[in-house]
Amino acid sequence: MSRLLMAAPSRMSREIRISKLSKFLIVNRYMSGKSEAGNCPPEKPPPPKPGCFPSGGTHAVFDDLPKPQGDFMKDWRAKNSRYNMALVSGIAALIGSVFLCVQSEDFKLFHDIPDYPYTEDEMEEFAKEEERREEEKEEREQRRQNKLDAKELQVRRRKAKEAMTREVELMQKDLDEGDLNEDEMAELIQLTQDREEFEAYEKEEMKRIQEQEKEREKIKKEKEKLRQELQKQRDKERKEREKASA
Repeated sequence: MSRLLMAAPSRMSREIRISKLSKFLIVNRYMSGKSEAGNCPPEKPPPPKPGCFPSGGTHAVFDDLPKPQGDFMKDWRAKNSRYNMALVSGIAALIGSVFLCVQSEDFKLFHDIPDYPYTEDEMEEFAKEEERREEEKEEREQRRQNKLDAKELQVRRRKAKEAMTREVELMQKDLDEGDLNEDEMAELIQLTQDREEFEAYEKEEMKRIQEQEKEREKIKKEKEKLRQELQKQRDKERKEREKASA
């Protein structure tokens, strides 16, 4: 027992020294590992498993969303500088292309006034165009006048038809009863006169329309003949000009 009591202090002091040494070694190892880890670049996270997201799960969470990195204004200015350079270069290329086209004689924009007087061919074309416009104007006027005449004739025919119905009614009454008063007799006489006047007007109108159609056909033939003669004259003058220029 006395031996155990005497050996206890020495044993305790040895255990204390061993524990202090082990703690020192552990702390030293930890500090050396930390310094080495600070000097080394950070390790990249391992790639996710097939069918999994970077967070490690099979369902996406907010941690899997892309995170903005870097300076936004710096990146924005760099992109805008590239876009502005493309815009300026495009405008410069367009202006240069238009300038070269205007300076060259092959590309005409017809921005200048042609020399006067016109050539003979152009004068012929102008004359033909003027004749065509005059013919179209005359045709429009004829169609308008024909519509007015047809409308007037249609209105008078409708009124004559209505008056004829009343005239037949009065004549039938005169035949059946034989006693028309003065107003009815005056109305019957007036209706008879109006009918006779309309028949004369209709006959004259139809005759006038036929004569007008004949006159128009005659004028049309004369114009066609005159146009052919004028065309022959133009062809002759053109041949003379070509012969003189040759």
